Amino acid sequence: MKWRAAIPTPLRRIASRILPLPSRLNSPRVSEVRSSPIGSAARLDVYWLAGTMGRGPCASLVMGGDEVMRLDCLGRNRGHMHINLKQARGFHNGGSARLYFREQSIAEQIERACFELEYNLPYALAVNGASRIRRCRFTPGQMDDAVSFLRAEMGALLACHPDAVGGDSADTQPVPEAASPAGDITQERGQG
Repeated sequence: MKWRAAIPTPLRRIASRILPLPSRLNSPRVSEVRSSPIGSAARLDVYWLAGTMGRGPCASLVMGGDEVMRLDCLGRNRGHMHINLKQARGFHNGGSARLYFREQSIAEQIERACFELEYNLPYALAVNGASRIRRCRFTPGQMDDAVSFLRAEMGALLACHPDAVGGDSADTQPVPEAASPAGDITQERGQG
């Protein structure tokens, strides 16, 4: 059957769902971690990252040890997000598992991160491979608190690191062509 050739090997698929991902918070590139619970099922970690792609405020939404959403505000052409990191690990076949932000400044990316958390977290939960995560729901009040925490803490981290804006590698180097953010769809279709 030809359709089986397109599916990753069973061993690879099983391993990607069982083996834990190392926590980003254990990395020496991460500092100034601030955490807040979201209900009883989740935790939002906000932290400063000084990594190979750039420097900036980042956040991870963790549920039962699984990172469901990661938001990296790293400046010009570097800001991006990940959803369902554990299951994406086995399916992107060496390509980028990043969804890039169109916004260029870190401050704009913080607002984009708040939007993604508020409006697209339900999708990330719905497509997660773990049924315990798919069943999780947050109240509007919990989401409002989480978004307020994210905005305040990312803004505070950015204020503590003003050198991250405008002059570092995250704001001056272009994204590799294969990972470039998508253009405006109306322009691509010749409508704009």
